[in-house]
Amino acid sequence: MKVWKTLTVFLLALILTLPLAACSSSKSSGDSKGIVTLKFWDFHTDAEKKFFQDLVKEYNASHPNVKIEMASFNQSDYTTTKLPVAFANNEGPDIFMVSPGGFTKFAQSGILADLNPYFKDGVKEDFLPSALDAVTYNGKVLALPFEMELLGLYYNKQMLKDANVEVPKTWEELQEAAKKLTTDQHAGIVLPTDKEPYLNFLWYPFLWQQGGDVISKDGKKATFDTPEVAKALDFWGSFFQKGYAPSKLQIGPTDIGNLGTGKTAMQICGTWAIPVLENKYKNVDVGLAPLPIPDGGKPATDAGGWKLAVNAKSKHVKEAADFVMWAFGSDKSRPLKWATEVKFAYPARKSVVEEGKSVYDKGLRKIFTEEIYDTAIPEPRYNPEIVDAIGESLQKVMFSDAKGSQVAKETNEKIQAALNK
Repeated sequence: MKVWKTLTVFLLALILTLPLAACSSSKSSGDSKGIVTLKFWDFHTDAEKKFFQDLVKEYNASHPNVKIEMASFNQSDYTTTKLPVAFANNEGPDIFMVSPGGFTKFAQSGILADLNPYFKDGVKEDFLPSALDAVTYNGKVLALPFEMELLGLYYNKQMLKDANVEVPKTWEELQEAAKKLTTDQHAGIVLPTDKEPYLNFLWYPFLWQQGGDVISKDGKKATFDTPEVAKALDFWGSFFQKGYAPSKLQIGPTDIGNLGTGKTAMQICGTWAIPVLENKYKNVDVGLAPLPIPDGGKPATDAGGWKLAVNAKSKHVKEAADFVMWAFGSDKSRPLKWATEVKFAYPARKSVVEEGKSVYDKGLRKIFTEEIYDTAIPEPRYNPEIVDAIGESLQKVMFSDAKGSQVAKETNEKIQAALNK
């Protein structure tokens, strides 16, 4: 399949908007018996949370001189308060998940430990070059990639049928479908509402579909003040201004439960949603399609994914790095189980991709593999000031009468100022 030939072109990057006041120093310790205690922070739920809990149990049982203590938090709290505050107070965990918006800020702050010394012979070469490039900063591999996640348009087949709505393929059709599907009982479409990296992550494809971008290829000039950017901003904002997308969500925007529980007819969500639909909402008839495109535009989706990182200020960097490598940088069974059983994502290691080929053609996965995967563009690595400026621009067109052209002009100035630094 074409997907296997094009897999290596995708770059995974993570961007975080929130400031970190200072580098952190872990509270991990070693007791009188020589047992090293490490803190591991995570945000996953349900089967994904259990996967990491089981990993920790297995590792602790097979490594008597190490005790990993895992703590889980709500994803929004984890990215917006828990992690930043902990590092600001020198109380960051030894092992943690780097958020889709966090890598650049963490790297610049010196929080991420260099993992280069901990790769076993031949393992580093097994990772997709693009995946390693996404976590390389000043020649150092500062986190371990283990998944690639893509976006698509999920929809409730019965709701569309009842409203006599065809699966939208264009921007105009998506707006019209959202309008017809909006009722007193459910929203037409669910999109993220809060200013956080995930908001930007979902908006980028609509910018790229018409050839727009945030900065020039050489990284020196802001390119936000363009008709393409203004059009993408107005398009996104229209769903909120016209009431087709709710301004407040009872269920988080990353959770396909918005669709599964009938709170919305359509939802833009990632590959991770498929196992949840199969296990938790198997009685709901859900379809999947590529993201709609504008007239004359080209298909595009975003490619992102979480990474495991080690606190550079930990008293036990080696022990923490050993766990990270054991989890996803050695035996193929663990990353394969994560990407094909626990959730659905594309692995970051070539050997694991080959091992799981048969899984990627099952059910809704086939849509991602055959219709969406080849349109993926890596999530860009912008510095936090730029990410924040983009998020502010989206909030303005979502929750005010601001026009995309004016917002794009104002934001362009902020982005250029950040680049000039």
